[in-house]
Amino acid sequence: MRSAIFPLLISLSCLSEWAQRLGVEAVFLYSTLGASVTVPCDGLREYHNSYISWVFKHRSETTVELSRGGMITDTDPDRAGRLRLGSNSSLHIDRLRTRDTGVYTCHQYINVSASSRSPACLRAGDRLTLKCGLDCGGGAGSCSETPQGPTLSWRDESGVPLKDERDRYSIAELRGVHSQLSVTLRQSDHNKSWTCVLTERGEMKTSESYTTTLSDELFSTVGRLLLLSCVAPVSLGPGETLRWTYRQSRTSQAVVLYSLRSLTETPLKGTVPHSGRAVMSANSSLLIHNVQTGDAGLYCCQRDKDSGPKKTHRTFALNTLSVSSNLSEEAQKGSAVTLTCSLTCGFDCEENTELIWRDSIGNSLQGGTSERNKSTISSQLVLQPQSSERIRCSVEREGLERVSQDWTIKIEAGPGGKFPMVEVVSAAAAFCVLLLLVFIIFLVMKMKKTKKEGKKDRVPSDQAEERPESVYHSPEEIMSCAAPPHTDDVNYTSVMFKSKKRGPEREQTFLPNSDDVIYSAVTTTQ
Repeated sequence: MRSAIFPLLISLSCLSEWAQRLGVEAVFLYSTLGASVTVPCDGLREYHNSYISWVFKHRSETTVELSRGGMITDTDPDRAGRLRLGSNSSLHIDRLRTRDTGVYTCHQYINVSASSRSPACLRAGDRLTLKCGLDCGGGAGSCSETPQGPTLSWRDESGVPLKDERDRYSIAELRGVHSQLSVTLRQSDHNKSWTCVLTERGEMKTSESYTTTLSDELFSTVGRLLLLSCVAPVSLGPGETLRWTYRQSRTSQAVVLYSLRSLTETPLKGTVPHSGRAVMSANSSLLIHNVQTGDAGLYCCQRDKDSGPKKTHRTFALNTLSVSSNLSEEAQKGSAVTLTCSLTCGFDCEENTELIWRDSIGNSLQGGTSERNKSTISSQLVLQPQSSERIRCSVEREGLERVSQDWTIKIEAGPGGKFPMVEVVSAAAAFCVLLLLVFIIFLVMKMKKTKKEGKKDRVPSDQAEERPESVYHSPEEIMSCAAPPHTDDVNYTSVMFKSKKRGPEREQTFLPNSDDVIYSAVTTTQ
């Protein structure tokens, strides 16, 4: 940027002390009120892509921009109507007034163009090439080089000059004020700025920056639900638009999925190749239902302005994994089954990415054949299973599993209508049921027998032997007795019988004049 300063003195007033206080080397102009004056913009170099800006400062007031790029930009309608720009970038002021007294500064801004040659999706390890050139009418790098002319240099976002560094930076000076920077990217370079600086006679004139946005690599199996987040919280300023774009794998054209200009509006749907399965949520996230193989590609969330550069918030490289079989139905026992595992990469598939086959317990299966190209990796496995089993295909990189998908091989039913394993299980179950029934029958019969024997030991009341309560003989059954004081008759007041059939103890009143034997207590011993 070049500058020329002209303090304009009106009414024949000398303001040299004021210009000295400003610390500038000024060119003084004099005029009278109501006249016109031309303020020149001399000593500026001709650049094809440069533009001129005039600013004005009246004593201690704030600096005001009068013009930019050939257009009057002054917001004061009275003064703006009296300003004109000449063909040589000079400023013409008509009908001078007292308030036009002040310092007029002419700035020249030089545009430096910077371009990149790198993958559309940047990842750690990629080689990024940036080119920066001064345009003097014939494109970048068309300016002639002079010893005192402008030079280009590269700086990082901290302002530190970059130098050649093995395996990291490489700087090449090209013809015609043209420079090239090559960088091997690291993960720490995400959202990092690289700046090309134009310097002339030791003074920085202008600069141009490029910001690297590294992508996040995602893996998904077919059929899953996937959520891609953009930025939170979402805030859109005037003239800003938030967009989700998608570039399908193996293609170069990106399409707009959704765009959002205001948080109060519904996102506008663009070209959606996902057949309505992709939806933009209110928090700017992108939701993809039922992921398909063709969904692999680059997803980018950007913030655009009506005027100004784009800002990329997030970039995702989506890789999709699918497993299929050559049979649409159940396989026969011992027949050949071919399984195909395919990985479709969102960008280029890395060389250290492999597809591994494993059985249900995690053992690696050998014999698979693999094919790969720039964006896909596929592997086939041929099996002759004897029974149903589950096979897994996993994506592994440097020994770590990134994603996997299972496939279950089902064996067709045998002649008996049952699978071999099912026959064994059914036979075992039938045998167990039979044993249980036999055991239950045995228990029932035993209980019946026990009950019958118990009835035999008991004499029913209607069949019990009727014996008088008085006993006149069978003295052998009498275990003990107590004789009353009478000697003619024998009355027993306590008798014990051996037989339990006599029943429980009984109490009875003693009859002194009875000829019968009266039992007042009866006890059985068995």
